[in-house]
Amino acid sequence: MPMAISSMRYLTDERGRPQEVVLPLKVWKKITGELEVLQEKQEILLGLRQSCREVNMQKKGKIHEKTLEEFLDEL
Repeated sequence: MPMAISSMRYLTDERGRPQEVVLPLKVWKKITGELEVLQEKQEILLGLRQSCREVNMQKKGKIHEKTLEEFLDEL
């Protein structure tokens, strides 16, 4: 659901330069909710990227391959 631009208000300084934005609480909650979802997705993707790097390093013999028991001990 697109946010209505008309629902936003700008607070300006004495020269008329925008300094702050005022949003309805409903819009703010929607924005922060979407931000949380994106942060969770980013965390998952970064974890997957690191896992791929570790697999490649294991294949090259640069790091020790962990046993299932070692892996589970880290959890």
